[in-house]
Amino acid sequence: MSIFQDFVIHYGYFAVFLFLALGIFGLPMPDEFVIVFTGYLSSAGLLNFVGAMTIAILGVFIGTLVTYAIGKKVGRPIVERFGKWVGLSEKRVLRVERWFGRYGSWTVTLGFFVPGMRHFVCCFSGMSGMAVKRYMLFSSLGTTASGIICITLGYLFGWPF
Repeated sequence: MSIFQDFVIHYGYFAVFLFLALGIFGLPMPDEFVIVFTGYLSSAGLLNFVGAMTIAILGVFIGTLVTYAIGKKVGRPIVERFGKWVGLSEKRVLRVERWFGRYGSWTVTLGFFVPGMRHFVCCFSGMSGMAVKRYMLFSSLGTTASGIICITLGYLFGWPF
């Protein structure tokens, strides 16, 4: 059994919430894996499907809000200091911020469907100055839609096993 599965068996929905709230940071494992595996655990009877979906979506949403807040408060200095190590030059950051200014809201929603992108979308949403209410609306759309799809896929792929 995996550490995640052991943790979920012992702590239930709290474990799913915690892993997904922290998963937006890649801790302790990528949230894309956790959310699909949550669907699988539902198919195995370890979690209620609707309960797991609700808790998973809330966990991801809370994690994205924290990342948004970090981006809003300290995003620019962190990117200026450490961005070069991950290929984020000042020119690229300015380009991304202009892109957010033009397409921002839908960028947030659609970013949830590209593995790894939601991490950057959340932070850059805060950095770009997107209003928190607007961010919450479009983030909740993306979180809910991607959560339903990923958990359902995990459930369907796990069901025969």
